[in-house]
Amino acid sequence: MATGLSSIRIEIGGSEHWGVEAAVQPLIDGRDIIRESFVSGPGLPPEILLRPDGGLRADAEPREVVLAEADCTPECCGALAVTIRREGEQVVWGGWRDLNGPAPVLPEFRFDAGEYDAEIARAEHAALH
Repeated sequence: MATGLSSIRIEIGGSEHWGVEAAVQPLIDGRDIIRESFVSGPGLPPEILLRPDGGLRADAEPREVVLAEADCTPECCGALAVTIRREGEQVVWGGWRDLNGPAPVLPEFRFDAGEYDAEIARAEHAALH
């Protein structure tokens, strides 16, 4: 990992939230970002965030990705979203927001693009098997 960059690991875990069997848990520098910054609901299921056609993959074109939604509805209690973009040899997670509440206090995270791509591919493979 290059100096000053964060590390990411994508875990798939059970969820204590009603109706959610498995949830994606992004761990950034060992921190469970969803659990730390969004108490209203779980991470989205792997079939949404770990799709080979998108999900958490990074492109030059920034796009907002919802990582977690409230147990009731996003319109009621919010959803945690981040903008993911590729900048050269780095992937950036920034522009954090709650779709219906105060913005979470999270910094911009930068990852080595090669390491990021490898981790997303590993998580996608794990989600299928």
